[in-house]
Amino acid sequence: MTESIGMMDKAYFVGKVEILNWFNTLLCLNLAKIEQCATGSVYCAVMDALYPGTFPFKKVKWNAKHEYEYVENYKVLQAAFDKNGIKRHIEVGKLVKARYLDNLEFCQWLKAYFEKNYSGEEYDAVGRRNG
Repeated sequence: MTESIGMMDKAYFVGKVEILNWFNTLLCLNLAKIEQCATGSVYCAVMDALYPGTFPFKKVKWNAKHEYEYVENYKVLQAAFDKNGIKRHIEVGKLVKARYLDNLEFCQWLKAYFEKNYSGEEYDAVGRRNG
């Protein structure tokens, strides 16, 4: 399923405002910039909405401030990908640098993947983060 989202897919033409609104609505957050996703926690939460209980979501560091903490979150994200058969390479070295374009591209791919695979089941984002 991941192979079907190529670089010319309409997903890569979705803007930052739409993506931020989607994250903020789905995950009950107040993100203002795409670069805030570089911690990896947002990406893990999207995967938790898609595949709840299939990977160690409790290990996500929501208050990560340093690159080494971000890397730990990406290990959780990689576990989610592996456990759920997602064969996309995560460019951790690029994403943790919090560069806008690198994270925007990953956000666009993630939104497209989510839309193709989400069951529509209600997601308690705040409960899952605090639980």
